[in-house]
Amino acid sequence: MASTLVLTVFGSAAGVAADTHGSPGTLTFVVKDGPLVLAPAAVRDGTPVDGIPPGPMVEGGYHIHAHLAVFVNGVQAWIPAGVGVTRPLELDPHRNDPAITGAKGFYWLHTHDESGVIHAEAPQEHAFTLGQFFDMWGQPLSRQRVGPATGAVKVLVDGKPFLGEPRTLVLRQHQVIQLNVGQDVEFQPYDFPSFL
Repeated sequence: MASTLVLTVFGSAAGVAADTHGSPGTLTFVVKDGPLVLAPAAVRDGTPVDGIPPGPMVEGGYHIHAHLAVFVNGVQAWIPAGVGVTRPLELDPHRNDPAITGAKGFYWLHTHDESGVIHAEAPQEHAFTLGQFFDMWGQPLSRQRVGPATGAVKVLVDGKPFLGEPRTLVLRQHQVIQLNVGQDVEFQPYDFPSFL
């Protein structure tokens, strides 16, 4: 079953395949198979976001991983590589998908690839939230909106409903977060690789 997502775009959307029906500045994405691209990572210039700075990879200290999955009307959306990563980037040449191995700087909240794994790394323990991750991504998050997708949002954490405001959800080690926008989707577990 195909789903449709309409995005208002400012500037260019290089590298994104889209059907340009509709008014100027609007791209309509029709996804027939597989995940849709909800929104690319915001390009960050090194300015702190929500008080979170960039810098070299944090050695030691606080380091956790959470997983985020987003479904829009039953279709899974990619979580982009490069959220919270300043350019220029170094990509793993041995992978077909984008996997960032190096960069000018990494914010304490970032993604290396499109797996949905959020890396939270700081010199000491820090209570990072899902709202801070979406701010880093450059996308809105509420009970009625996930990025450009609008509709009722159901939040599942480790398979259980989260009834609070999604922005306030504190990220924890090996936590699995699922956001369903519109059509409800059964919780999809995630197995973290052994190195995370």
